[in-house]
Amino acid sequence: MGSHFDAGSSGLSAKSARQLERMIDDASWLTYPLHLAAGLLKTFVYGFLFIVAIFLYLGIWMGTAHDRRAEEIKDFASEQTVYRVDIANNSVTVAKAGYGVDNEDFAKAFDGCDGSGGELKNPTFWDHNWLAEKSDVFQSAYIGASHNVAALQYAIYRAKHGQQVASFHYVCGYSEGIKVQAPVVYIAFLHRTDESIMDSANAKYNWFTGICMTDCTPADFSPRNDSIYADVFKLQVTRNQDAALKALRATGSPEFWIAAAHANGITDKDELFGAYAEKNQTQLTKVLGHEMTPQEEFNRELEGAIICCLLFVGFIGVWIVRRMYKFAH
Repeated sequence: MGSHFDAGSSGLSAKSARQLERMIDDASWLTYPLHLAAGLLKTFVYGFLFIVAIFLYLGIWMGTAHDRRAEEIKDFASEQTVYRVDIANNSVTVAKAGYGVDNEDFAKAFDGCDGSGGELKNPTFWDHNWLAEKSDVFQSAYIGASHNVAALQYAIYRAKHGQQVASFHYVCGYSEGIKVQAPVVYIAFLHRTDESIMDSANAKYNWFTGICMTDCTPADFSPRNDSIYADVFKLQVTRNQDAALKALRATGSPEFWIAAAHANGITDKDELFGAYAEKNQTQLTKVLGHEMTPQEEFNRELEGAIICCLLFVGFIGVWIVRRMYKFAH
């Protein structure tokens, strides 16, 4: 911050020159806060302009997103296959053929009886694909209902043999001779990749595009694209899609389990089957909620830390460049 004054060229004595140099130094220190304030003000102005640019980008994106999504799904109706699925026994038949997947492969790939949730796509930190999010709504409901019915059949089987249920993991193969009035649904599935459907959690571009039970319309077999704003708060579905999703979720309710127990001659264990239903739902919520492993949690925390560090380094770099530029000029 100091300055150098040449006494010889000014014609002043050495003492006067030193006094004048001290005065110049004092004046520069007095004006430094003003320069600092001006620099901070410019930084805030640049930051404001950056925020404005972000909002302009978001505005342009929101203004064009609906049309881009419509273009993306325009060929779904001709490409996808609609399957009729009987949740009671997970039997699958083709109702409308498209880019087909073998019935047995489809039934095995999305049979939720083991209750592991391994078929679900687990989105990464950056993955916010709207089709993947809508697909996961239909797929989770389908797999959840499949598991609910398998778990219910297992509970009835154990009750008939005078046994208790400790866990509802891996409850496959107990449906014989057990009656369950589960919903029959029509599910649209789009197969757009050569990756195996049996590895559905990692096979990108395979989407569940719609679902319904009765009075199905073409709109029920397509991702609803009415409002990108409403999708931010809650993924939008059609009326028939919503009815099918509610019917599938109802297979996990205590009322459904108790009614099924009665239909199979078990009328004195209502409290037990109500508790079983709640226990199954608690277990299933953890499975279908994409519960992260400790490694996945660490990866996300690390990604967040890296992003914060990069932003901080970028801010410091911009500040240093600006200060050097001002110093040079």
